[in-house]
Amino acid sequence: MIPFSPNPHAQGIDMDVKCTVYEHSDVNGNNVDVRILVMGLKANNDYTAKVVPDHNPPTTVTTKSDSDGIFWVVAKVPDGEKSALFNVNVYEGEDTDGRLVSSGNDDAPCYTIVNLITDQ
Repeated sequence: MIPFSPNPHAQGIDMDVKCTVYEHSDVNGNNVDVRILVMGLKANNDYTAKVVPDHNPPTTVTTKSDSDGIFWVVAKVPDGEKSALFNVNVYEGEDTDGRLVSSGNDDAPCYTIVNLITDQ
């Protein structure tokens, strides 16, 4: 076993961004979940993800990384099916004023999950 000392300047070593469209029958359109996974960060530290869709307003979400330095969060984009690309930047701290530690985007089309609830 090799001793490990935490790097005070941790940088995300891997980032994965995936989006999913949830079809709804309401007039507000379809909501999009943008799932963000970053590995290699400081353990138990606050991080903020800023999601910038190409045709929807940006949104931010903040949470702590786990004890292994993994940041996993889902950002909700109301009426998000208008956008085709979701750029994501992850910052250290509780807002976007912190140091940028990782960035990425969902470069594939969003998958659609159809609401299967029907009237009986």
